[in-house]
Parts: sequence; C-alpha cells; structure tokens
Amino acid sequence: MKNLFHIVFISATLISCASSNEKIETNSNGIFENSVTVLSSTDDLGNVLSYPEGETAITSTVMVWESGFETPWHFHPFTGPAYIVQGELTVDFDTISALSNLESEKTANLTKVFKAGDSFLAISDTWHKAYNKGSTDLIFMVSWLGEEGKPIKVLSK
Repeated sequence: MKNLFHIVFISATLISCASSNEKIETNSNGIFENSVTVLSSTDDLGNVLSYPEGETAITSTVMVWESGFETPWHFHPFTGPAYIVQGELTVDFDTISALSNLESEKTANLTKVFKAGDSFLAISDTWHKAYNKGSTDLIFMVSWLGEEGKPIKVLSK
C-alpha cells in the first residue's frame, strides 16, 4: 500500500508542477523562488561531502512513517540531500561507536530534529536511530549518492 502511495505522491507532485500556470521566478542568485535547495557541502556533524570512488549509483527514496515508527540502529555508508515534506524526523546519533561494532547496543550522545521544510545533507558513517515522534505521518525524501552494488544502509545485529 505504501508503494502505491509513493507512486501517487510522486505522480501528483510531477503533474502539479507540470500543470502549474504560475510563472517561476528566480532571485538574483539564479535560484528558483519556489524551490528548496541544499546549499551546504557539509552535514550537521561537519563531514564534508565526498563522492563514491566506485561506479556511482543514486538511490532516491520517499519514506512515509506512521506516528510512533522507530528504526533499529544503523548507518549509511553514503550521504545525499534530504528534505522533510511533512512531520518531524528525530534522529539519535552514537558518534562514538566504531562502524565495525555491529552489536545492537549503542548509546545516543547527540539528537537532531528535522522539521517539515528542512533540507540537509544526510549524515554518513555514523550509527543512528530515527523516529517519528509526532502525531502525524512523517514524509521525507533522500537521494543517496552511493556506489553500484553497495548497500545504502547497514543494520546492527
């Protein structure tokens, strides 16, 4: 059912953009006035954007999490631009545990909250757990700048 929602959501977004009669304006920097742009090349932990060394593969995901949803501890070997469409994403980070430590026990030592309208560079190579602590569905998008044949997520055991 969620896959159907994703298809409908993306299709409706594209159709509304294509059928809009609004004139699209740009500001003095050439950026579209009614767009969202991730302008940073560093994430919230200060990691600098780096491109994969192998054959590049971009994986774009639209996620819909019901209120109360929680992920297990995991990390992403890659980064990518992210955008919160609706709701609020809460992320607990363990910035101390080594990536080689696949045990499920982690200790959150940093929490970040991203709200509707926020765009950011997703944090790579850091254990984290994410939640929808809000009362409405959380909808967000990430385009992972990965490598062909490599996973975009590594789970703890």
